[in-house]
Amino acid sequence: MPGLKLADALPELVLDLESALLPLGRGDMVKQVQDAAIERWTYDDFADTTYLFLTAEPLERLRLEILSLYDEVGVNLETDSGGRLCGIEILEGKRVASQLEGKRSP
Repeated sequence: MPGLKLADALPELVLDLESALLPLGRGDMVKQVQDAAIERWTYDDFADTTYLFLTAEPLERLRLEILSLYDEVGVNLETDSGGRLCGIEILEGKRVASQLEGKRSP
């Protein structure tokens, strides 16, 4: 799984994110989303949330900022203090987890 491009694994999600980011004036994030690679992912059945880790660095070491696209696409983007995309939290994530299961197990 490490290095699987987000755009290859979840093309609909990438299109949804692009459509949500541009009207918010966050075109700077679009290229990062397009180029992102999934290092690993987790699914929380209780919360029905899938989390995509886009960096190998432990997130607890990073100071993360959250860009909520919940109203637009049910997603929160997490960036480090330099504005680099580090992770994506997908609410109601069972469908995404199922798609990723087909690619390779977490």
